Formats: sequence, structure tokens, C-alpha cells
Amino acid sequence: MKLKKILNKKFWLAASIIVVAAVVAIVGIINFKRSDTYQMALENIAEARFYLKTAATDNPIGNVQLYSGIRESEFNADGIATATVPFTVLSVEPSNDKIIYNGCITTLVKINDQEPLTLILEKNPYGNNYAGDLENALDVNANIDITFQANGETIGNVTLNNVMPDEAITWETALEIACQTLNDVLSTDTRMESSTKILCDNSTVNTPYWFVSFVTEDGNRYFVVVGHDGKVIGTSERK
Repeated sequence: MKLKKILNKKFWLAASIIVVAAVVAIVGIINFKRSDTYQMALENIAEARFYLKTAATDNPIGNVQLYSGIRESEFNADGIATATVPFTVLSVEPSNDKIIYNGCITTLVKINDQEPLTLILEKNPYGNNYAGDLENALDVNANIDITFQANGETIGNVTLNNVMPDEAITWETALEIACQTLNDVLSTDTRMESSTKILCDNSTVNTPYWFVSFVTEDGNRYFVVVGHDGKVIGTSERK
């Protein structure tokens, strides 16, 4: 009887170890797949905007935005990522026509305590905004003030502030959450490029979102909208 009890204890101990090992293995496989998919998306970036700064909605100029990050030097939404470069873009959708002179908008961009840079914003042929590229990336904590001029006259000044709250998730975390959300349609066998941006305009300035999209080499497109708290708000995949 004692031998039988000992054998039973050994059997259940061995069985428990096998079950625990199986669970660990399954979790490991799932995390491995997700981690690999995220790593692949991270290594195949078409564009990633690290942050977005805007002016207050009651400013006299219009919708002023500045975003910075990395993007393909030769952008083409073909599912094949190429080498990226750092960039910073200033974009203005004007509500004040006085700032438009000779079809352009002239700005003086003051970054921290540096001498102001002159940046000419040109009309976007596909939208209502004017934009100019500062070329290099700017630190998220940089203090940025913009002066608008037209025909040698100062039209107005704005100060830009981050739209994401201090506790918001980073763009990398948003990308990882998006990869997990699309775990059923994306895999390490999927040739793709990823894009992570911030959705925010004058109407949503208090509720910015991360918009993560993927384009595969065969032309399929997917997206996931992630809140600044990490909650998935929307996805191209209908659950």
C-alpha cells in the first residue's frame, strides 16, 4: 500500500511537471511569434513619428503641427522598406490668409535658445496645408516657438506643445500592440513595411491616438488605432 502511494505521488508530480512545461512552451511559442513579428515590423519602417507638437486651438494662425521621427528617404508604399532618415516637418493649415504671401508661408522657427531658423512652407498639392522640412529630428523636449511673417511683417507667434500626455505609451509600444492585435494576419512570413503616426487635429487635440498601419508586398493594407493609454480603439480586422 505504501509503495502504491509513493508511486501515485511520483506519477502526479511527473504529470504536473509535464503540464507546467507544456504551458510554458506554448506561452513561449506565442510570445516568440509576436516578438518576432514586432521585431520584423520594427526593422521594416516606412515612417515612424515619435511625437507631435501643436499650437493652442485658439491661436490666430490656424492648425499648426510639428512632428519628428524617421522615414524612408525615398518613400513608396510598396510593402518594401528602404533606408530611413531622421526628419522634422512643420505643417500649417491656415485660418489666417494674411500669413500666405506669394503662395508660401514664411516662418521663423526658434528651437530652445538657438538662433531662429527661416523655414518656407509650401502648399501641399493634395491638401489644404502648407509644409516645410527641417531635415533633422528634434528632441521631444525641445521648446519650439514659431513666428509667422509676410512681406516683412510679423503676423503672429505661436508656442508648440506636445499633444501626448507625459504618461502616454511610446510609438514602439503602440507598434508592438498593433502587431499583437494583428497576430492572426501578420507573421514573420509576411513581407511588409510599417508606419506609426499620431492622429490629432484641432477637433481631437485632447484625445490623440497612435495610428499604426502595415502595407504588405502583395498590396494588402491593415491598421490599428491605439489610444495613448495602450487601449486598442479600432482595427481594420473586424472581430
